[in-house]
Amino acid sequence: MTPIFISLLLTNLVFGSYQNGYTDPVDGKYLLPFSMLEAARELPRATEAESTHSYDVRFYRLDIQLPMNSGAETVQERIVLTSRVVALETLSLYFSNLVCDSVKQGNNLLTFSTPTGYLSITLFSPLPQNDSVALDIYYHRLNSAPNLGIYFHQRSGNTLHNLCYTTCEPSDSRYWFACYDEPWDKAEQGCQINITVPDSLVGCANGKLDSIVTNGVSHTKTYFWTHHYPISTYLMCFAASRYATFSHWYHYPGDSMEVKYFVWPEDSSEAVTSFANVVDMIEFFSQPDLYAQYPFITDKYGMVAVYPFQWGGMEHQTMTTIHRWWVLYGDDSGISHELSHMWWGDMVTCQDWRNIWLNEGFATYSDALYDEHLNGHSSFINIMNDRAQSYFTEDQSERFALYNPSPPNLFAWGTIYCKGSWIQHMLRYLEGDTTATTGIFFQGLRAYGDSFRFSTANTEDYKRIHEQMTGLDLSDFFSEYIYQAGYPNYRVGWYSQPMVDNWQLVLDISQTNGSNAPPVFHIPVQILVHLTSHDTLLTITIDTSPQRNTFEFTEPVNSIAFDPNSWILKKVQVVNGVEELVQENSANRISVSPNPFRNRVNFLIAGTTSKSVEICDISGRRVRFFYYPVKEGKTVANISWDGKDEIGKKLPSGIYLAKISSETKNSQIKLMLLK
Repeated sequence: MTPIFISLLLTNLVFGSYQNGYTDPVDGKYLLPFSMLEAARELPRATEAESTHSYDVRFYRLDIQLPMNSGAETVQERIVLTSRVVALETLSLYFSNLVCDSVKQGNNLLTFSTPTGYLSITLFSPLPQNDSVALDIYYHRLNSAPNLGIYFHQRSGNTLHNLCYTTCEPSDSRYWFACYDEPWDKAEQGCQINITVPDSLVGCANGKLDSIVTNGVSHTKTYFWTHHYPISTYLMCFAASRYATFSHWYHYPGDSMEVKYFVWPEDSSEAVTSFANVVDMIEFFSQPDLYAQYPFITDKYGMVAVYPFQWGGMEHQTMTTIHRWWVLYGDDSGISHELSHMWWGDMVTCQDWRNIWLNEGFATYSDALYDEHLNGHSSFINIMNDRAQSYFTEDQSERFALYNPSPPNLFAWGTIYCKGSWIQHMLRYLEGDTTATTGIFFQGLRAYGDSFRFSTANTEDYKRIHEQMTGLDLSDFFSEYIYQAGYPNYRVGWYSQPMVDNWQLVLDISQTNGSNAPPVFHIPVQILVHLTSHDTLLTITIDTSPQRNTFEFTEPVNSIAFDPNSWILKKVQVVNGVEELVQENSANRISVSPNPFRNRVNFLIAGTTSKSVEICDISGRRVRFFYYPVKEGKTVANISWDGKDEIGKKLPSGIYLAKISSETKNSQIKLMLLK
């Protein structure tokens, strides 16, 4: 799923913040973001729902009658399920804002009730463990029901034709059909969605189109769609409107797959341009050394455009729903994001909503990888750094862990999407994989896909796969970056000093990570050292904060770069110098720059009394002295030293001590003189 404010920024349209909803730039309608809708109603917690789940859903079939002049629907649903208990007598399905007319088991009418949010059914006879049963549920939806899960919009403004569609993440499928509305219970045998609409309209859904039947008397058509792969309820969908269709074809060894689009006729020419890269995206992600073959290869991939829509896109299995602006203005980032969900979110689905980052973080990293494929590595790094800033901004207003976000934060762009994508990036770094489409990280990702193919997984599953593939212990990394909040805020001080036969680099690394964050992030850091004749890359293990590391070289260090290849989600301040400053205050402060120095070092001494600077060599012998008497109206002394002794002789390179004094304050600071 792609937040709308991200995708629409790419079209130079102006929206309010995602957290506060947005106003449509054309129609002027104010729409709530999905996270606020979810905050208004309680989501069932995974542990509570699982403890009462006495059956396993195997298959859904929905025969839907849509008048398309209102939000009403009439449905006959068949659900096939298997008992998970010794004798299943009653069961409950999620069922909201719908009216149940009857329930049958074969030819037998069953007793049912509709407590708030549920459809409770008593079976004709107890169902033994591991036996299956097919139930037929007849129900309808009133036009007065609110737009949740299923949405109807009358032709108006930029809604060019009457439109009905579904979008349900995380838990809104219950608003358009009876189901077990949790991601971990995939219908292993898939689903069939058959849509009857007026014969001038088109209905589309998951899977492949088996047939279209014209119903002459009623002037309607029924579109029969079948999807044979396991599927979670929130990934089931349909849409109906006056659609034009066209297709691309993805060719792979021995066969080809249709890539089918549904757009309003007025948008057809723009769609051809906006969707020009979709097949290239499938080819990119399907590379054997990236994600491997598109997982629903015997079905299709498709996109259907809708408007209005509260998201940029939603990764319904084999049939992504997208905002109309993506047709009119294009959005390769959003389109590739939703396509990559076919692997990460649809083929492998997060076990429950505590693990939502496994869906969204993976897809957000995927669209950055596709941009790198199109535009090069520097563009990729710019995207990652921009997303780091989005995370820092969000974290500043509300800090929370990536794992198990609260319902209002389930789709928080900065943390779930952006920080989630950085987790992938840092795992590549930890595993030594620095290429776009090869290496141990992508091997681990494919192993994860193979292990949980068409099933569900959680964060610990993902950690275990990478540990098995690499032999690494990733406990600290997952604990600090995923199960806890925050990020490392480094301060790096360094200086280079001459030794007897070489030069020593001294590095002081500390972290100030703020509240509700680990005091130390233990991820190793890279330091690029610029020497006079060449550069060298150091990798430093982080054990504590602060910590000092020293290294020896045959020549002086000119400068350093911390994390030069942008592998770590962090903030950093690099300080060049050896000064040991006492605590400062606004009334009486001392600063020295530059340090190390070659030609001149400046001392800034603030206060209200006379000032002096005594320069001594490392043995304590005085080599220079400066005195700055207070003048009327003056409180700041600017004193400089050119590296010469009292008689004007240039002193040798090395460490010197500056003893800075006033009537109220004394400080001793190390200086590094370089020739």
